[in-house]
Parts: sequence; C-alpha cells; structure tokens
Amino acid sequence: MARLGKSLLPGVALSALLVLLLAPAAHAVPFAPEEARSPNAEDTTTVYWVMLVVAVAIVAVVNLALIATVARFRARRGREPARIHAGRRIQPRATTLLALLAAAVFAVGVVSTVRVRDVEPSGPRGLEAASARTAQLDLQPPAGEREPLRILASGQQWLWRYEYPNGTFSYYELVAPVDTTVLLQLDSTDVVHRWWVPELGGKFDAVPGRSNGTWFRAEREGVYEGRSAVFSGPGYATMRARVRVVSVPEYGAWLEQQSADIQDAQEAVQEQVQ
Repeated sequence: MARLGKSLLPGVALSALLVLLLAPAAHAVPFAPEEARSPNAEDTTTVYWVMLVVAVAIVAVVNLALIATVARFRARRGREPARIHAGRRIQPRATTLLALLAAAVFAVGVVSTVRVRDVEPSGPRGLEAASARTAQLDLQPPAGEREPLRILASGQQWLWRYEYPNGTFSYYELVAPVDTTVLLQLDSTDVVHRWWVPELGGKFDAVPGRSNGTWFRAEREGVYEGRSAVFSGPGYATMRARVRVVSVPEYGAWLEQQSADIQDAQEAVQEQVQ
C-alpha cells in the first residue's frame, strides 16, 4: 500500500497543478496575468498561458521520466544497480522532438507579435473621428472611416503627461472613450520610461529623441492601473500610469471641461504676472 501511494503521488501532484492552470477564473490562479480588457492584451495573455503550459509540460515529463528511471533501476539490497546504455536512436529522436517544439514556440511568438501590431478598428460604441486615414509610426491603422484616437504620452521624472487631439492635456490619468481604438505615441523628456497597463497591453518604452507607439481598445468602462516597469531614477517606484475609460458622451464633456479649466488657469496666471 505504501508503494502504491508513493507511485500515485507524482500523478496526483501533476493533476493538481493542471487544475490550477486550467481554472476558468483567472483571479483564482495567483500567478495569472491581469484580465485582458483590450484585443492586444488578450493576445499577450494567450501567449503567456501557452508558454506556461509548455514549460510545465516539459518539467513534468522530464521529472516523471527521471522518477520512473530511478524507481526501475534503483539499487536493491543484495543486488547491484542495473547498468544501462542509451541506444543511438534516442538522441536524434529527442533532438528532433525538441527542435519541433522550439519551432512551434517560435511560430507562436511571430504570429502573436504580428497580431499585436495590427491595430483593430473601433467598435460600434466607440468614438467616430474624421474619415481621413492616418499612419502612426510603423503601426498599421485599420481600414475604414473610423480613425483611431491619437494621444501623445510624454514620460518625465516621474509623471506621465497626455496630450489630446484638441490640444487639451492631463497629467497622471489618461481619459479615453470606451470601445475606441487609441493610438498612443510615446516619447520622453529626460530618461527612458516604460508605459505599461497590464489589462490593456504589453510594455512599451518611451525613449528620449525617439518616437515609439502602441495601441489599445478598452472594452469596458472603468479605471485601469499601470505601474513603472523600468528603473528611471530614485522616484521610479512612485510613477504610475492610470487609464480611465468612460462613455463617449462623458469623454466629450470631460474634454470641454478640461479645456475650460486649463484656459481659466492660464488666464489667472497671466493676471498675477501683470
């Protein structure tokens, strides 16, 4: 009975691990990524799970094979351990299998990278812009009459500044309409910063003197929190990137109010100077 329990232990442990990995609720898995709320973030999450399953499968197969070999050829009392020699065919087979696995992983990485760079159009609830098409860096804007919303994100120690198409700007918090494709142009005024909101996409660098870009399309209204992902000085840990997604009417009202508040502030400063 004891031997039976020991032989079943690896299988039970592997089954428990697979249950955790395949749990339907992402928040039930402690090492799961943030729930994706944008198409490009969904692609990144898919690649994460594929790579994790492949890594766990490799570790499980190698360790189970090692345990089985030790159990079969272990030394017994009054008996010398068996001497075995690997056949010449096993090495080419193992090499071929690993090469195929590496090629499959490479193909998944290439396909996912291309998919992430293909900007999807805004949804039916999104903001409809002018019919002209534009190009954003080396990204490929979607075809059709709905132009993506372009926003400039400037990183500085240790705060993000966002500039909107009408000249309005905000600090720390980016406000965007729901179901609308946002092309985010990234730059920096001092050192390298990294813009990252896990629920909306991957990590992208803002480099001084160089333009970089990413995109997202938030599927739900709400507040999405980001964080610093690269060392940019002693205050980098306090640098945050927040995106507040609102309805299209609320976004329009916010733009008007923000523009009016900035104008009032500028006039107040000018009165003080005079």
